[in-house]
Amino acid sequence: MDAMTWLTAERGLDAALLAEMGVRAQEIDGYGQGVAFPYRRDGETYAGKFRTVSDKRWRSTNGVSRGFYNEDCLEGAEGPIVITEGEIDCLSVIQAGYERAVSLPDGWTEAGNKRDVLVNAEERLRASPYVIVAGDNDAAGASLPRTVANVLLGHDVRRAEWPEGCKDANDVLVRLGERVLARCLADAKRVDPPGGFVTAISDLRCMAPRRVLRTGKRVFDSVLAFEVGAMSVATGVPGCGKSTFTTFIADLVSRHEDVRVGLLSFETHPYRTRDHLSRLDTGWGWDDLAADEQRALAVRLDDRFRIVHRTYEEGAHNLGWLKSMVYTLAVRDGCKLIVVDPWNELEHLPEPGESMTAYINFALQQIRVWAEQFDTHVCVVAHPRKMPTDGRPRAPVGYDISDSAAFANKPALGVTVHQDETDDGRPFVRVITWKVRDTQLYGFEKGQIKLEFRRDQMSYAALP
Repeated sequence: MDAMTWLTAERGLDAALLAEMGVRAQEIDGYGQGVAFPYRRDGETYAGKFRTVSDKRWRSTNGVSRGFYNEDCLEGAEGPIVITEGEIDCLSVIQAGYERAVSLPDGWTEAGNKRDVLVNAEERLRASPYVIVAGDNDAAGASLPRTVANVLLGHDVRRAEWPEGCKDANDVLVRLGERVLARCLADAKRVDPPGGFVTAISDLRCMAPRRVLRTGKRVFDSVLAFEVGAMSVATGVPGCGKSTFTTFIADLVSRHEDVRVGLLSFETHPYRTRDHLSRLDTGWGWDDLAADEQRALAVRLDDRFRIVHRTYEEGAHNLGWLKSMVYTLAVRDGCKLIVVDPWNELEHLPEPGESMTAYINFALQQIRVWAEQFDTHVCVVAHPRKMPTDGRPRAPVGYDISDSAAFANKPALGVTVHQDETDDGRPFVRVITWKVRDTQLYGFEKGQIKLEFRRDQMSYAALP
């Protein structure tokens, strides 16, 4: 079928609209006939995206960083802005009467790692009365409204819902027509209505599915799981290696889930963290690598990690500062796991007359809210109070952490890292999971594993 006939007859798009938007048929090298969607800026075409008709293959202009498709509509106009996941969906929305419609240049993923175009356009998006997110009816599309709402925190962001059996805006146009598509957009619901909202059970399908990050290694996945939108707590006596272990686990999660990790490692020098990650990636310390190997490794690690560096203003590193760091890491940099290590390095400022216990209960509640709101997991590493030895150090649990039982009560997951030794004096690391809020979702109950620490690689393996 001719490409333009396919767009008009099969996808229901108006020929005059296609001509106005510069959409045309084009032979695609090595793929046959397809459709060209020009990307314009200030009225001038600067890039293109191409789709074959027969087998839905996509290509795009090489070496060009693209913004929104139809981005010129963001300038000098009024009315809401509609964000879609594809050029054909964007054209469908325009045809339904919403002229300020744009598309993400390459769709959306469940991992949420294509947010730069949203961040770059934040000022122009905020200039609208409200933004409607009209993504696909799948797991990836379900996560897009929350991401847009977080980038535009405080702005009116709404979520369009499609009728049963329709997967995207163009599907609605083809099956049900322009009027129904326009009604779906007009009925879009605010993502963060003031004060909260009420749903029926059937409305829960509009929420993003719960996601659990895992290491991909059976021994660790039997006691560890990091739910996106939740908080965990890790503890252990000083010198037990809890920072080394959490960095090791963060590296495994990053690799297995293809997500970025944010590290607020207050007691670990960034160069030491870099060396640790180098050993986990290459088997060698950073300083053992040649210059070209260091450059290549840095590129790989940049994709997977962000490190927070503190400055030295007095009173700067309190709970408000932590919120801003979590927001930046989760929303701006797309981190799905954030490690705060350790808790006691923050400046804790209870209100006058407020006990430390009440303050920590409030603070951990806030961290849990931020994890849910910003669609990430926050792991808080906290030191226990001084522990009795009983001949050898006892492994602390949540109720042994200094100042508040909230460390045991608030997290979805609670873990202890503890150095121990066998009866014949052989050292090993014991990882104890003392809190599992959702055993069905995580796939395990409270328990423990024994590990061997391999110092040269700064890694852990099951004890033989």
